[in-house]
Amino acid sequence: MKTRLAVLAVLSLMIGGTAPGRAAEQEAVPTLEEVLERHVDAVGGREAIEKLTTRVLIGRLVTDLPTRRPPVHESNGFVIYGKAPDMYLMVQQSGRDIHREGCDDRRCWSWSGGELRLDAHHDPRFAWFADPQGALRMWDHFPDMRLRGARTLQDRRVYRVDIDDDESHALFFDAETGLLVRLGYHREVDEYTEVDGVLVPFRMALSRKGGSSTYFVERVEHNVPLDDTELAAPVGRFAVSHQKPFCNHTFVAPPRVLPVDGQGE
Repeated sequence: MKTRLAVLAVLSLMIGGTAPGRAAEQEAVPTLEEVLERHVDAVGGREAIEKLTTRVLIGRLVTDLPTRRPPVHESNGFVIYGKAPDMYLMVQQSGRDIHREGCDDRRCWSWSGGELRLDAHHDPRFAWFADPQGALRMWDHFPDMRLRGARTLQDRRVYRVDIDDDESHALFFDAETGLLVRLGYHREVDEYTEVDGVLVPFRMALSRKGGSSTYFVERVEHNVPLDDTELAAPVGRFAVSHQKPFCNHTFVAPPRVLPVDGQGE
């Protein structure tokens, strides 16, 4: 009888010793609100972010598709204009053509090859990338966020946040730094660099079947005056400002929408 009691006591200690460990592991995962607030702090803090009304990202889009026949390797200039709370415009060189696409809230349009589409796809992850206050406006971009716990991704501990029913679209926040490091399984954001007191991702890589497309940001400017009408869909004919060339850039210069320094040519 004493032997049976001793065995039961040992088993009880074993069970009692493992359960708290599992509970502690679960308790170590913060709430979604805590993950988002830590992200705000990591980027630079609420006060610093709220000071940003516009953001201009200037750089190159490198497309590498080695499995194509013939292989494709292109490097084209782009400018992305973001204006809080919910407008952006991207102007991108593509060969000899200039591609424009933009959104006002979730009303999106695109212009390419002389054709205007007013029903373009709204990509909330790209809208976040362009938003100067993106860290503060996560719920606006992703209203259906749900925390799915912690996991290991490429040897780093991350918190997974689903934004819809497609798990490949999930957001991943670095548990150590608090920064958003993935906008889905196939879209990395990294090379965070401080500009005007906030951290800005200088690289967004989109992997795809047979290759990748990567946005390399070379220059960032904040609080550049941007008028809503100049970011809106070009209904009718383009205004003169839509035909101005890039200014003072070191890369091949496609036409741009507004001078980054706010001065015309």
